[in-house]
Amino acid sequence: MKRLPFMFACIVAFILTSVFSAYAADLKIGIIDTQKIVMESEKISKYRAEFSTELEAKRQEFLKKQGEAKALEDDLKANGNSMTSDVYMDKSDKLRREARDLKRMQEEIEAELKSKEEDMTRKFLTEIKILADDYLEKEKLSLILEKGTVVSFDDAIDITDKIMKLYDSK
Repeated sequence: MKRLPFMFACIVAFILTSVFSAYAADLKIGIIDTQKIVMESEKISKYRAEFSTELEAKRQEFLKKQGEAKALEDDLKANGNSMTSDVYMDKSDKLRREARDLKRMQEEIEAELKSKEEDMTRKFLTEIKILADDYLEKEKLSLILEKGTVVSFDDAIDITDKIMKLYDSK
């Protein structure tokens, strides 16, 4: 009688092992490196180039205003002693306003840069996920894992280049 629960447990363990072993044999896994896709994709590189052009235009505008403020500061330093107090005060006030405006402009540019970078990355990752989901169904994979979360894997299951080609061709 005491052996009956033990035998029952052994039979259940055997059945479960058999079932899970059969399922594991059908398990197909893919590994994807989204960072590689974001850094090396031709399509994403084009987006980044457009973004860099826009950023460079804003940077040039900032540098122009910074140069104007610097010229005003230099004028105050060089000619401040020969200016009337009203002119000196007007130019000093203008310099303070320009310095404040430059600081605000720099903060706005940095915030916009950060926001656009986050939006672009979110958009790219969403598009990559959609492609990975489609690839999972098409290739009848059971699971796709992010390379950064996997300790070790066989390169044969790395589908990064395939997903990147799909992304660039879309």
